Amino acid sequence: MEDIESMTARQMLDRRMSAEQEASLLIGQIVFAFSRFVQSLHLCVAWHDEGKRLSYYPEIAGDLMAAKLIRLIVDQARLRFGEGTDRYMKYGAWSERADRVRIERNIIMHSTWSIEAYGRHAIAVSTPVLVEPAEVHIYTMERLAGIITECGAVSSELSRLRHHYPL
Repeated sequence: MEDIESMTARQMLDRRMSAEQEASLLIGQIVFAFSRFVQSLHLCVAWHDEGKRLSYYPEIAGDLMAAKLIRLIVDQARLRFGEGTDRYMKYGAWSERADRVRIERNIIMHSTWSIEAYGRHAIAVSTPVLVEPAEVHIYTMERLAGIITECGAVSSELSRLRHHYPL
């Protein structure tokens, strides 16, 4: 454990820069992981009903954000399997995880960021400047890394669901 009280101003600045670089790298990895996740959502929706409307998909794909894609997947599961069935419930549970990842990504991408060097964590303020009360989100490096892992896990879970219970 470092003795923060005995650090010089230069050492604290170096510590802050190091934390900022680490957070920046992780946030960049989140961008790529979320991009792969959204791609898996698009592929899933495009291939609903064994791809019967695949030729029409490019016309609507540009208007489909992650929230809408997740909702379309759950709606298709309801239509295909029936509400309350085990298969539908599995897609429903998946959608809750997918929504949490989507919300986390939105906070990350639309916030104003700073670094708290003492605890080596990133601070995201998701409200505009001068809006009170400010919504402050604290991200440790471990939490940022966990979001990357969760993006991959939710994509993999969707792939398993599609394999076992095609939409």
